[in-house]
Amino acid sequence: MPMFVVLGKWTAKRMETIKDLPEGIKQGPKVFESYGVKIQVMLFTMGRYDLVAVGEAPDAESMTRALLRWGSVGLLRTETLRGYPAKKMIELIQGI
Repeated sequence: MPMFVVLGKWTAKRMETIKDLPEGIKQGPKVFESYGVKIQVMLFTMGRYDLVAVGEAPDAESMTRALLRWGSVGLLRTETLRGYPAKKMIELIQGI
């Protein structure tokens, strides 16, 4: 399945409701799973981004739907990158 790296920044609305974050951490993976997306790693970071997550999705459309659903709440803005494991990257390069 395709892999994606999601970089997230909290919105002002999230900062106003920061005490609700633990519940969001519990519910987030469930929302993504309802779109066929499996979150493998979720890290909270300091610096430019507040969240870094890695997940697998059946396709880009499924990940897009999940991110749009999550983003519609207005608590997190995301930047998403398509990721490739090293083995897949080697295959891609060998096909050049």
